[in-house]
Amino acid sequence: MACALAVSGWATPTSAGLNVPIAARVVSFTLPARAGAVPAAILFAPGNEASEAEADAIERSTGSGISAGRGTIRTRRVPIGSMGTLTGYQVAFVTTGLRGEQDNISAVAARSSVLTISSDPACVQAGHCVVGIATSPKVQITVSRAAARAANIRFGSAFLMLVKEI
Repeated sequence: MACALAVSGWATPTSAGLNVPIAARVVSFTLPARAGAVPAAILFAPGNEASEAEADAIERSTGSGISAGRGTIRTRRVPIGSMGTLTGYQVAFVTTGLRGEQDNISAVAARSSVLTISSDPACVQAGHCVVGIATSPKVQITVSRAAARAANIRFGSAFLMLVKEI
């Protein structure tokens, strides 16, 4: 189960941030399939340069919306201090620089059944984020079984055969 998902034709981010086209593809594999508008929070720490830079990059990549199967991801920045319950969101992009907040993010996301996606592998390894996307030296998608189960997030079996589950 430790193979990397083939990603030919997908854009690679210019920085070490989240590869949003791959993240959108991951969202398209959730069950039940998401259709229509897919509200996504970009969780960031105001004043944290790395977090704000990644939030900027995610916003640029999504523009007015990015296709995710039958759905369209529409993002909105959410300062970590104003995260609240994440009610109304289906996805949360967890930016760099939030390690101290990941436990709280995980708890809130689990209560609201929100799919958390991060470029920080430690978030997934700790079971705080459902999906981690690494792009160097090659693209690898990692799924935390524990975080997925806690947030009641399910993926198609074909997708799970192509990613690394921990």
